Amino acid sequence: MNTQLIADAVRNSRGEAEATVWDRLFAFWFRRLVYTQIWEDPVADLAALRLPLGSTIVTISSGGCNALSYLTAQPAQVYAVDLNEAHLSLLKLKLAGIRACSSYAEFWQFFGEAASLSNTGLYRERLRPMLDGEARAYWDKRNVIGRPRYAYFTDGFYRHGMLGRFIGLAHLLAKFAGIDLAALLNGKPDAPERIEALNRLDRLFHGSLARLITGTPALLFSLGIPPQQRALLGGGAPLNEVLHQRLLRLINGHPNETNYFAWQALHRGYPGPGDRCLPPYLQACQFERMRNGAGLIIPVHANLRLFLESLPAREVDAVILLDSQDWMAPEEIRSLWNAIDRTGSDNVRVIFRTAGVESPLENAELASLRQIWRRDEERSAVGFAQDRSGIYGGFHCYGRR
Repeated sequence: MNTQLIADAVRNSRGEAEATVWDRLFAFWFRRLVYTQIWEDPVADLAALRLPLGSTIVTISSGGCNALSYLTAQPAQVYAVDLNEAHLSLLKLKLAGIRACSSYAEFWQFFGEAASLSNTGLYRERLRPMLDGEARAYWDKRNVIGRPRYAYFTDGFYRHGMLGRFIGLAHLLAKFAGIDLAALLNGKPDAPERIEALNRLDRLFHGSLARLITGTPALLFSLGIPPQQRALLGGGAPLNEVLHQRLLRLINGHPNETNYFAWQALHRGYPGPGDRCLPPYLQACQFERMRNGAGLIIPVHANLRLFLESLPAREVDAVILLDSQDWMAPEEIRSLWNAIDRTGSDNVRVIFRTAGVESPLENAELASLRQIWRRDEERSAVGFAQDRSGIYGGFHCYGRR
């Protein structure tokens, strides 16, 4: 069922045989654990949404970081919907950890540092009994050498997952290219060693190897980029150049001492416990709020449109689509927004990112949706400016006309 749901999601309207093959390969690939951390900034989301207390939120779950972080807005409930059972199992594990860990230090050890051998006992004795059967089966599953998945948390969880391994490969390439990643992360903008690292990074991205990697769709699957989104990301420009500019925005756009996305990209982990440079759900000051609000998070394994259609009318105050529309054909997007129209409250806000700059709702073939929905230019600009991840071309916030 998991594979079929994902296969349905990556279908698009193209008819070329090559596109069909790549789509099927991506559907098979994406059923795995792709993201150990979500790459959309929840602080930027909440700045754009400006939710009143007691809101009902529907979001795509991914790794669950943002669904939990939205608890800082004191919602009534958060539905975390996803097609990928691996991502939902990660969210369920985090919810179990919030309930089972006796202190912030213990929670940080498991989900922040995520590299302690003692996490094996913590999982078996405290977290595992709080998981449902599906999540327990996922984390207990062993690989060909008998190592269970929960052991990811004993040797650096953020080095696992398809994206984590891709970043590891990128670090290896950077090492061969002589790029000082520590200088990129911690160096002052005018420091000679950082300038040299940026120059070497430029040469790497404009070399033949980068062109080969970005020119092969399957090699980008570990970034979570399906074939249709790959075309939007390039927008006619060479993909190696686009990715280079997005990486520069990630590491230069915001101070790295508060940008945990830059730390994950360049260090493959967080700098340490506390209240700075961490997703909100991992901050010490938010631990009690997470614990008190954990019951408000509802994981849902479903197609988002079908789930929205199952809710009562005018039930939802915010919908967070991540970049999912980059996967969709126009008719699928139209059906999704019709479901949001029925389910959304009078003041519902919808936010999403795009690999390219433009919103799909501004296309001529979706003009009918603009009779109902209006892009909020000011809120969209706020979200884009505050998004520390920096890897997307557009941030869009819509409300009713």
